[in-house]
Amino acid sequence: MGTSIELKVSSVSLDYAKNNMGSDYGYLFQSQDLASRPCDGIDYDYYAAHPEEEDELAERELSFVRPLSRVVPRLEILGHTLATAKSEYEALASEAASIFEMVSNGLQPDYLTFEEFCDLANLFPLTSLADGYVEYETEGRDTVSQGRFADQAERFARVPWTENSDMYWSEASYLSSKVCILSAASMLLIFAQDPRNAEAEVIWQFGDIVNAGWAARGDFVAGADRKQTILVATEGASDARILRRALDLLRPDIADFFRFIDGDERHHFWGTGNLVRFAEGLVRIDIQNQVLFLLDNDAEGVDAYRKLKELNMPANLRSMVLPNVEELRSFPALGPEGLTNCDINGRAAAIECYLDLNLPGYPPAQVIWSNFKRDIALWHGALEHKESYDRHFMKHDAHELASGKYDLSKLHQVLDAMVIEVSLLSAADPR
Repeated sequence: MGTSIELKVSSVSLDYAKNNMGSDYGYLFQSQDLASRPCDGIDYDYYAAHPEEEDELAERELSFVRPLSRVVPRLEILGHTLATAKSEYEALASEAASIFEMVSNGLQPDYLTFEEFCDLANLFPLTSLADGYVEYETEGRDTVSQGRFADQAERFARVPWTENSDMYWSEASYLSSKVCILSAASMLLIFAQDPRNAEAEVIWQFGDIVNAGWAARGDFVAGADRKQTILVATEGASDARILRRALDLLRPDIADFFRFIDGDERHHFWGTGNLVRFAEGLVRIDIQNQVLFLLDNDAEGVDAYRKLKELNMPANLRSMVLPNVEELRSFPALGPEGLTNCDINGRAAAIECYLDLNLPGYPPAQVIWSNFKRDIALWHGALEHKESYDRHFMKHDAHELASGKYDLSKLHQVLDAMVIEVSLLSAADPR
């Protein structure tokens, strides 16, 4: 008979393999998602009679488990969106329509639109679906198995047919066979549109197939693999250090997708000039890693961004400047005409400007204008005492930062901008 492995959300199967590992879904999870869940392939009566084998039972129940709402950010950072799901559905419907027309003398099927398909998929909360096996001898088994979906026969008939469309034995398996016709990533995003599914468990249960010898335990590793991670190249060590900590604290669900170049004080690419030359070298050697060049939102950063754009970098390389934020549009700046409030976006907004600038024992934050960048006709400035703001951020522990006493609003905007850029990078350069 063999042993199977499935990726499920609640009791709805999204993907299935038998006697092999199947697709690697480790990227959906993180190491802390390792858990135990009951498995259909386990004879629990046997283990009840043999309590000395409880360790083997625990290994057979090993799974990665994560709420659907916390899987979605991991999908999105890899470039999966509802738009890509819609394209996938429409391509499948088009292919199915071509086959239908060939076997029906030119008749055209009336398939659901993508929006109608999503509505049908989310007719009921996933956690409410019955998943008990309906025996073959049951009178009216097909209708009984369909459960509440039996009343929706006309709508289900308008879903493109697949080879698994008639394989069901419960309410949950009926939805799986009829609706789960797209990739697991697309179906997860579709189910996530219903807020009632936010806490539905996404389960990749692998213990049984490892126990059966069809795969090795080491094959099942949670987290982004090396090809899925993004190498972030910053101007200096402080940028990398601040952003690494911000991701770990504020975006823990996707922090493992980011790697930083040498985040200590021996940063190899200090300054915008070296960063541009580094990018030029990567373009020449046709590096295959995905790299995001992250520049300060000051005059030198804007100038370097212009130079990076001129390199016509391939799809796996992308550059960005720290985002413009409203709080920096009227900021104290000291220059030849004294202290005035200026918009420092694009002129003097280094990463430290996005930290909490209410620093005890220091005067109000200000930037100082230093030099004029003729190529872009902008003055460049720097935040005074910026190392102190860096140290102030780094000394706060996670609890203190989460208390609300430290202003994280600008850092959130930085991370939001980074996630968008990485999502675009992943979509343009799928791995």
